[in-house]
Amino acid sequence: MYETYIKAVGVNLSRKEYGEDTLWIKIFLRGYGIITGTAPSFGSRRGHFGGETEPFVWGEFTLKKKQKSPNYFIEDVDIKDDMLDIRWGRSPIVSAFKLSELVLKYLMPGQPDDVLMANLYWNMKLLTCRNIPVEVAEWKFVWSWLEEWGLAPDLVDFHRYRKFSDDEIVLLTKLSRLNYEGVRRLFSMPIGLDIRENALKIAVKRAIEFLDEK
Repeated sequence: MYETYIKAVGVNLSRKEYGEDTLWIKIFLRGYGIITGTAPSFGSRRGHFGGETEPFVWGEFTLKKKQKSPNYFIEDVDIKDDMLDIRWGRSPIVSAFKLSELVLKYLMPGQPDDVLMANLYWNMKLLTCRNIPVEVAEWKFVWSWLEEWGLAPDLVDFHRYRKFSDDEIVLLTKLSRLNYEGVRRLFSMPIGLDIRENALKIAVKRAIEFLDEK
């Protein structure tokens, strides 16, 4: 059964225009999972939201069920974190879309996963930090997701088999254990490890490949 009224905290994962006056928005909501909502577009005569419907905006969404439809109309958005700092460059924006697309691809609509949502929030926050490579957030998000769903292999064996060096495995092990503030502290000073320039990119690629296989 679909509820006729929802009020919950979540994030806008994607937004597409439909016709001349409607936005279709995929929202990841606490306690509800992914739900499709509609809202007036910028050219609509019905009025429209401002930045509340931008991708990656976190807020409290108020939705009302449409008659004879599984979709909802977005009545209000109370912004909690606009994530504007993600837009400091192209790389973090691309990474944020990558994380959102992974959620849309692998989490069934209407399937709640509040742990995954928290994982997404804190790694999007890492994307706002200019001194932290975007691949750190990408890898942490995917690896934590694999761990949450009980799919993660042994971190050391997995990366050693794929020719990662001891220092690179040490870094990945640290990243897997640190929270948002811990990662910020780690990158506030020289890491002191011998890491290949593309090591994190390779780690992200391997993690996503493993997720794809599962």
